[in-house]
Amino acid sequence: MNNTKKNHLKEFILTIIVTTIVVFSLCLCVELELLFRTEQKVNQEELNVENLVEFCTIEQLEKYLEKNPQNYFAKIKLAGIYESLGGYKQADKLYQEALVTSVRSNFSLYSYAMFCAKRGMFDLAASLAEELVEADSKAYEFRAKIFEQIALKLFQEKQYAGVVSAYQIAYKYAKNIKNTDYFKSIQKRYAKSYVDLADQNIEKDKIDETISNLKNSLKIYYTNEAEYKLGLIYINIDKFIAEKHISNVFKDNVFMVNPYIYNSLLSDLSDISKNTKGTPSSDYYLLKLKSFKKTLAENYIYKNDILIKNSFIVKKKKIFNKKPVYYLVFDIENNTKVKIQELFIEAIIFIDNKQYKVDKRLFSKSHPLDFYDKAEFNKILLPRDFDIIEPRDKTDVIVKYFARKKENAPWTLIKIDSLNI
Repeated sequence: MNNTKKNHLKEFILTIIVTTIVVFSLCLCVELELLFRTEQKVNQEELNVENLVEFCTIEQLEKYLEKNPQNYFAKIKLAGIYESLGGYKQADKLYQEALVTSVRSNFSLYSYAMFCAKRGMFDLAASLAEELVEADSKAYEFRAKIFEQIALKLFQEKQYAGVVSAYQIAYKYAKNIKNTDYFKSIQKRYAKSYVDLADQNIEKDKIDETISNLKNSLKIYYTNEAEYKLGLIYINIDKFIAEKHISNVFKDNVFMVNPYIYNSLLSDLSDISKNTKGTPSSDYYLLKLKSFKKTLAENYIYKNDILIKNSFIVKKKKIFNKKPVYYLVFDIENNTKVKIQELFIEAIIFIDNKQYKVDKRLFSKSHPLDFYDKAEFNKILLPRDFDIIEPRDKTDVIVKYFARKKENAPWTLIKIDSLNI
């Protein structure tokens, strides 16, 4: 008998537990469905207002709001239009009305915070950002964008310390969003803000602060710019540390490093090492210097590396009543070890206070003197808007020739010609 009562009691308790779980599950499903439908409705309303604003005037949108005063999306859109037209008072009023109408929804908080950030009302913008409800999946993204906007405004005002602080907060929130591209863009800007602050501090002769700024930048996101600037500062503090930084940059981007500075630094270190214990040998830096000069020769154009000869401009006759076509024609003497088809030539032509810029990759494998018919590479078609003022006997033309060995290398002036047509 006792066993029967116990079994009934167990069944009763089990029934209660199962019923509770079922009821809870049903309530949860209903709640999720309601949330989904509400979000879907809000998104649809926003979409409808987006379409409406695209084709409406301010007057039409105001009439729409008279009939639909509770539509805070429309108020936000109208505020945005006034803002874009410089009507900041009307915009401010509408943004605040949208806050009340929406019961301070995340979207209305975000919209007004962005307006405040652009207008320099930083404390209010930050306060609105912190008020955002984190249950919304977009809350972190909204916050990051608000503080990013604060940073951009502070940058315009050259308040670089404030820019760093704003990006630091934006970076903290950006870590929590799934948009990795946006996070990386914030990360890069945060790192760059330290470089900008370093530039300001070096102008004020604040060396320690500058070094700290650049090191912080490198911790957040590595750039050659930050490391190179750090190396330049260390030249007057510790040449050995300076060389390490500049060497790293030189390996990655030859053209960022000033060759005269790096050459002088390596020469100095070779001399210092002769009399300083615990440092690399003098020969170590001499070998680096030799390698450095070899790399320069492979990338830079030196005097007499490339010679331009026999240059002139050819005018082809009009065809089918079209404008005449002009060609800049010249001989090339290549004294580099680089194949001529890997070289680049640029010409800037000055005529009657106008200038025309043309460049091309060279494709010929030789440079015969009989160039006009056989060496297409040294015949550059000038732009269609290359205007020759007529009538007159001759038109004076100045041509500056530049060359480079690689596509990302700086152009080097190799000749200035005075021609006529």
